[in-house]
Formats: sequence, structure tokens, C-alpha cells
Amino acid sequence: MPQQAPSTGTVIALGGTGMIGRALHDIAQRRGLSFLSLSLDPDARADGFANLQLDFATAPEGAIAAALAQAVPAGITIPALCVIAGLSPSQIAEVAGFAARRGVPLAQISSCLLYRAEAGSVVNESTATLTEPEAAFPYLRLKLAEEAALTGTSGDWRLLRTNHILGQGGLLGCIPGHNRDPQLLGHLRSGSPLHLARGGQVRVSVIHAEDLAAAMLDFCADPSTRGQILNVVHPEPVMADAYFRQLAALLGLAKPAIAELQPEPEGFWALTARDIHFTSRHPAVGRLSFRHDLISALRDTLSVDEAAYAALGRHMQGRLNER
Repeated sequence: MPQQAPSTGTVIALGGTGMIGRALHDIAQRRGLSFLSLSLDPDARADGFANLQLDFATAPEGAIAAALAQAVPAGITIPALCVIAGLSPSQIAEVAGFAARRGVPLAQISSCLLYRAEAGSVVNESTATLTEPEAAFPYLRLKLAEEAALTGTSGDWRLLRTNHILGQGGLLGCIPGHNRDPQLLGHLRSGSPLHLARGGQVRVSVIHAEDLAAAMLDFCADPSTRGQILNVVHPEPVMADAYFRQLAALLGLAKPAIAELQPEPEGFWALTARDIHFTSRHPAVGRLSFRHDLISALRDTLSVDEAAYAALGRHMQGRLNER
């Protein structure tokens, strides 16, 4: 059981042992906050990393809220409760109920893919969201249900829609046919051409996990974000071909040749082949400070050794295949 938090409070992360959760842990520590994760993974590799092991898939109704109440009893401040991954819609509603009872601000990560957007468009929070009949893939329907579970509550919540997240523990590759490709580094080393949708002429909105985590904490402290959907990506999109070529340069490899690929229009990854600039019109997003540009974000993602990267790839590919 985690030790009692300092008077500055405890940040709670649901699904907090992955790429975003570990970044959130580091930022919370730098801000003088304690950190508690609830996750299936019994991860304790970092000093000060407290994880309460809980399998969301088998947890009975009420178990998550009860675990939170026991781990962080009344009287301990919770400056932010962050829903990152792993919860069902009913569990999100349960966690939101706990947050509302305790007067805790809650931030939940969602996806920019939920917008009803056409290729070539610029998308901000005023763009219409897909309806459930328009959501062609299970991933989109699940994200809509997750959002609805939160927005149907009356607490102090905010939704962060984001796009291509980079950082340690993430897979590289931003569009078909090398989107989140666990074999990408080996492919680049082989010198084979990259087959990319539209020849790589696709704008991609990226963000480093650390910048996304910092936004969660900043927004939880900002009343203007209460009850809001906010697009959180780096303000400058990148071209996909430049992304892959910069990756090769960081590996010390020659610039890869790029050939055009036509992704299957009915496939999930076709969504990420659209040339869309995701941006925000919310003042709170405009006040964010982004520490990472594309180069530093790619460099940090590459900072794990390639054997570890391949292992991460096998794990993440299994999750992607479930979509």
C-alpha cells in the first residue's frame, strides 16, 4: 500500500504504468506531488513509483472507487485524477463519481480521430464529432462510449483529444504502411524503400508523452477547462515523409526512398492516412509550453535499446490487432 502523500497531494493515474503514466509520474515528482497508479502491471522500476495492482478487466463494480478511497483517504488532496487507459465506460463513470464526491478535477485522454473530418481540413474543437452510426470501427465506438461515460457526469472533468504520441515505450511510424510498425527500425536499417500513403505527403499532429502529461496537470488546475473537450497536440504539424527521414537521420542512416501506398479504404489505418491538421482554439491550450519538438520526441522514443523496442512492439501490436 502506498505511503501517505505529502501535503501537496497525490496525483492518481488510472492505467499509469505505460508511456504516458510514467511521464506523468516524472512531472508530478518534479512539481512536488506524490503519484499513485492503478494498473494491472506491478511496475516499480522508478524511485517513488507507487502502483496499486488492479486488473480492470476482472474488477467487480465498485472495486476501483473502493481501492481509490482506501489508498488516498479523505484529507489527502488529489490535485488531479487522470484516466489514461484500460477502463470500461462503466468504470469511467464509477471513477468520475468518486472524483465528484471528493471534489477532485479529472482529466481523460481521448482521440482526435473522433472528429467528422475530411482529408485536407483543419480541425479544432468546433468540428463536429462522429455519431455512433458513423463510427465505422470498434476503436472509435469504444472511444465515443468512453467519452459519453464521462460527459454524462456533473463533476469537474475535461477530455483531452490527442493524436500521435511519442516517448519511451511507444512504437514509431505515423501513417500506413508503417504505422506503429514494430519492424520499422529494422526496415530502415535494411535500406528498403518505405511504402507510405500519399507518398508521405500527409500532415501528422504529434505530441510527446511528457507534454501531454503536463497538460493533464495544468488543465486540472485551470477552471476554464472544466467540462471542455480540448485538442492537445504540438502546435506545428509535421509531414509524414519528414518524420521518417528524420528518424533515419537520428539512427545515422541514409535518407530512405519513399514509394506511394494506397491503404485499404475500409481499414482502420486508413483513418491515419488522411491529411488533417489538428489544432485548438481553446485559450488554455494556447497557454501550454511544449518542451518537445519532433526531433527531441523521436530521440527520446529511440532512447530504449532496440531489443527492448522490439519487445514493446510485440506487446503493442497485440493491442492494436484488437481494434
